[in-house]
Amino acid sequence: MMKKWLAILITACMVFALMPMTAGAAADKLVIKLAIGSPTLSVNGSTSTIQKPFKLNGTTMVPLSVITKAFGAGLKLENNKIITLSYNATKVVLTIGSTIVKVNGAPITLTAEPKIVNGVTMVPLRVIVSAFGATLSLSGNQITINGVKANGSAAGSNTGGINSDAGKTKVGDSYYGWTMNYPSDLALSYQSDNGSATQWASAQEDRRVSVFVEDVDQAYTREELRDYIIGYFSEGEFAVEKKTITLGTLSFERMISKDRDGWFYDNRVIQVGTRIYFIAVGIKSDSREKLNAYQSVMDSFKPSFAKSDASIKDVTKVKDNRITISDADFGFTVKLPVDWARVKEESMPAFTSDDGYLTFAVSSLQAGDTAGEWLKRSRKQLEETTLPDYVRNISESTVILPDGKAEVLSYEYTYDKKDWNKEYQVFFISGTHKYEIDFFYFNEPVKGDALFAQIAAFADIDTAFIEKNFTDLGDDTGLAGMTVTKKSNTYGYSIALPQSWTATKKNFEEDTVEYALPEGSFVINVWEDREASEYNETLKKYITTDPEMVKSGARITSSGPSTIGNGIPVTKVEWEMNDLDVPVKLVYYVVEMHGGVYLISYALNQANLTESNLSQIEKAVHSFAFTN
Repeated sequence: MMKKWLAILITACMVFALMPMTAGAAADKLVIKLAIGSPTLSVNGSTSTIQKPFKLNGTTMVPLSVITKAFGAGLKLENNKIITLSYNATKVVLTIGSTIVKVNGAPITLTAEPKIVNGVTMVPLRVIVSAFGATLSLSGNQITINGVKANGSAAGSNTGGINSDAGKTKVGDSYYGWTMNYPSDLALSYQSDNGSATQWASAQEDRRVSVFVEDVDQAYTREELRDYIIGYFSEGEFAVEKKTITLGTLSFERMISKDRDGWFYDNRVIQVGTRIYFIAVGIKSDSREKLNAYQSVMDSFKPSFAKSDASIKDVTKVKDNRITISDADFGFTVKLPVDWARVKEESMPAFTSDDGYLTFAVSSLQAGDTAGEWLKRSRKQLEETTLPDYVRNISESTVILPDGKAEVLSYEYTYDKKDWNKEYQVFFISGTHKYEIDFFYFNEPVKGDALFAQIAAFADIDTAFIEKNFTDLGDDTGLAGMTVTKKSNTYGYSIALPQSWTATKKNFEEDTVEYALPEGSFVINVWEDREASEYNETLKKYITTDPEMVKSGARITSSGPSTIGNGIPVTKVEWEMNDLDVPVKLVYYVVEMHGGVYLISYALNQANLTESNLSQIEKAVHSFAFTN
């Protein structure tokens, strides 16, 4: 289940909740020492750990907390984007994503803009330090700043992130339907892409209030709701109280818990229909009594939202059942239905739901290439790698993206001739780069058409950002027909494999090597001290009698002697699994040599059993040779 809410969001919580430390006397001197690439910060000899400073376009970027904590600068945050720093009579205004900084109203253009990195707001150092009247000296990567702390008035300027909205005393989400009193000493520090998780935190990183919302498909019992809370516990966390509490007409399951790092938590959960609301406050303290400071906030929570209540600040990220997701690292922004989510494990931007999948990729433009030629190559590849019975309604068209006109290749495809999916490949060129958006919609092509039109209308690419930060990015176009010869000294063989295949187990000195193909897989296994006849009998028995194989519709279509390479005798077994969601054909070549069994095998989707695919694989198989 979900990890403890604190563990999930701990990095993000360090970002926008920052408020100044208590200011010292006006003449309190500061000596700040830090270094590019180092996590150590020294303030008047006292050290702490920060996110590593770095250089961006010649500008040194540091965590915002270095400024607010060390200098005692006040902080005001508007719309999670505009940062106002107050230091005595000086005001510095920065905007995330903008190179324009205003010092007491006067604009200054920098070479780097504030940005969020790993959940931490990084800001340009020199312009702020200079505005505060401090001096900065460099020695290699070492940075020394000499200045004084704020005189104390700056701290009062921190708005906590909500007072800028006159009359707003509550906070809530109109889409997920909840409201509570605003925790006035905290600031909004994190929201998930769809807004189902929201958190406020203190500048000292010792207090947090969170709201999580999840839709489920059934009613939960009291014990299941308590187990739901436990699902958020961190390792070693334990309950010190658990009971049902009633607030007005609402009944919550409540657990007070403590972890091994000195945190107490008040965890509450309530289910309304098929929606579960989990509310939690965490305080780092040696006593649970400190939780009482947030009793009124927790007790104010209601699983409802009154749109007519002008005192509520609506923090929803859902507009017209759509969410806007931005990937700042790739300059890509897209609007998607609320049930879509970012695939964080992917290096390139990727988004998924139960209904489909969306990916974004960027590569360098080769001289003379055009979006039209790119589309033609993709269509040729589709037709060469997919059997005609498994693809239909291939269409070429254009679409207007926010950044210009793009070519579109769309088609329907199936793996079992029953369920048909829709894919749209968008090819866009700007400057020196190519951009591809792939959108897949499962089972309902008509709905896919409507959603694609909406996605294309708002799929925004920051091409200027790409041109500035991405240089030569080759793609796999030139790999067609290229091979590489791999050798195993341990097992005494070599084989020539296409360079377009992706290795998933690539140590040829081990007994298993695996490669992923676009439409299947390729594997080499070696078993020492085993006979081919024994393996063949075991394989046949497994295919024909194993319950899972029988369920998958596995059957042997042919089996007999053959040769590969330079006349190497093998037993070739061809079999298929027809009752899988994606039916496949498998071919095994069993070789006995050096006192053991070598198995060369491949699996290919039946939809992709084309001459082109089979020729490439068989060419690799027949390049196999023993080297000793």
